[in-house]
Amino acid sequence: MEYSYNRICGEMNRIVSKFALIWLVFMTGVSLIIGVLCAYGVLPLAVLWSLAGIIPTGLALLAAVCFFHKQVKLLAQKQQISMMAYHAKQVINSIQQQIPDTLISDSKIKMRYLARHGIDVDAALARLGQNVEAYNERALAFLRESDKYEDTLYDLMQAGTLIQYGTSAHALRVRANELGLITLTDTAFFHEIEAYAGSLDIVRANWKKLSLELDEAYTILNEYVKSLGLKEDAVDKDGNHMTFKKWSEQLQEAFHALELYDTTRAKQILSELVKFQIDSDITKSLKAIITNIDDMMAN
Repeated sequence: MEYSYNRICGEMNRIVSKFALIWLVFMTGVSLIIGVLCAYGVLPLAVLWSLAGIIPTGLALLAAVCFFHKQVKLLAQKQQISMMAYHAKQVINSIQQQIPDTLISDSKIKMRYLARHGIDVDAALARLGQNVEAYNERALAFLRESDKYEDTLYDLMQAGTLIQYGTSAHALRVRANELGLITLTDTAFFHEIEAYAGSLDIVRANWKKLSLELDEAYTILNEYVKSLGLKEDAVDKDGNHMTFKKWSEQLQEAFHALELYDTTRAKQILSELVKFQIDSDITKSLKAIITNIDDMMAN
């Protein structure tokens, strides 16, 4: 399709140039005939004034032809950019669709590790509509926030802040229940009830149990996440982090820039994205897009 479009643009340029050349040849011939006739006295010399407008008209025609060629070239470039954006999105989407399939199958196999350590994975997946990716996202979030849960609960374990302690224990219970952490869910629920009842001594007496179960849940989930190679963000060679969500949003912005024919913006975004090694095939595709942009703009 791209080849046919460029052939059409080339034919348009040739047709316009041919008509302009025919006009110039015709007007030159007419001017020579009139000049010769005036020289032999067949026509009066005053007729020569009728030729005065030929030169500026010819210059205007040449300017119009040059402008037309420039616009046609620009349209051809825009079409190439649009086609490149379309094909690039198809390639990236195809690669991205292949990755989750492998990840999901690996996750389902390695989730048996969680089940062997007392985590009710089947119930957790049932609540999430069998969405393995959602479970993995929650596992990563839990690992990221586990220290915050423990520190927050410990700080709130005071007579004047037991209500807030109960609220935090409730939040922990919800997160633990989402992941199928049965023991931690029950313990967090116990702390929640006792905190709302104002039983500070009971909460303190059972604090060590809650802390140990939090640590155990962290250890088990961390092993599972490490076995899958799950990460929440990508890191470039300089140690800069970018979340996968942000990376995906930036990629879509680059494609949007290409669709708007803003190759400078698209190249700028893509050049930043290739620094983060998300997947070797995706990185290779992005580098190919950048190369195509450079080749296209050099023409």
